[in-house]
Amino acid sequence: MITFSENHESSLIPFEEGEALASLRDPRAEGLKWVYSLGAIPTPHVVVVGLGSGFHVAALADIDPELQITVVESREALIPVFRSQFPELADRVNIAVVQEDQDLFKADFFQDVLNQRSYVLSFRECWGQQTSFFSQVFAHLTGRTLESVKYHFEEFGINIKALYLEPNKLLSIKDIIPVVEASAMVEEKKQIFRILGELVK
Repeated sequence: MITFSENHESSLIPFEEGEALASLRDPRAEGLKWVYSLGAIPTPHVVVVGLGSGFHVAALADIDPELQITVVESREALIPVFRSQFPELADRVNIAVVQEDQDLFKADFFQDVLNQRSYVLSFRECWGQQTSFFSQVFAHLTGRTLESVKYHFEEFGINIKALYLEPNKLLSIKDIIPVVEASAMVEEKKQIFRILGELVK
């Protein structure tokens, strides 16, 4: 159940089951603080998990006018309010509605994320009652679930069937290295994974 309330600046703040999905006092400052905490954005396209009030998305767009942004959201009621409060972002912010985490793999933007190696960001302050769902979405988008690894590493020819993990466990590079070593991948590409494994020790 999504409802909206105006704050002292006449901005609409969404609530989910009575929980605010942005700072009531200063959502703009909250968004800017988050953006500044990110540091330099390494890619021209980013994916933000969670829309909420959208002030964090607007702050991200303001910091880098060339940045293209895709937001993943499950609560469609948030979208018209975001569009009305930030009409200038209509051409820069694409919003992908995903109701089930498995739907990500069928979404058009998912292949773009893989092809462009898009930077994936999360704004937990707006997740509200959807924390479990958005955590899974974030894990899929960053290649940390068994289901998503086959998409992220398909080009390397890794036999994903060799990965046996506990359900809902997030993958790390250490889980993947034994599978990489057993694969038919050329040595040059295997070395990439070995170096990553050394870096995370």
